[in-house]
This record gives sequence, C-alpha cells and structure tokens, in this order.
Amino acid sequence: MVVRTEIIKERVPPAFLIPPPPNWSKPGGPATAGDFVERGDVNGSARNVCAVRLAKVAEWDKP
Repeated sequence: MVVRTEIIKERVPPAFLIPPPPNWSKPGGPATAGDFVERGDVNGSARNVCAVRLAKVAEWDKP
C-alpha cells in the first residue's frame, strides 16, 4: 500500500488583496464643510495599519 500526501495551500481571494485608498489630505487641512464630506471618517493611522497587514497577507499568499 502506497500513501501519497499532497499539501494544497489555500489562496486568498484576489478581491481581498486590493489595497485601501490613500489617506485623505489637503494642504492646509479641511477648509469647508464639503471637505469633511469628501473626507468621511478617515483615520490615517488605522488605514496605515490596515495597509501593512494587507501587505503581509499578500506576501504570505505568494505562490
């Protein structure tokens, strides 16, 4: 009896590897109420952490 073990590495779906959009910034900061609407609730440091984590997942997922 011959037993063959084959390891199949799971892959991360490509849609999960799309990087987040860049942090919102405007020289001089937001000047009008429309700037806050455009900006939304962007938290720069949280987005940076997300980008780093995503880069590590993408690195792990390389074939």
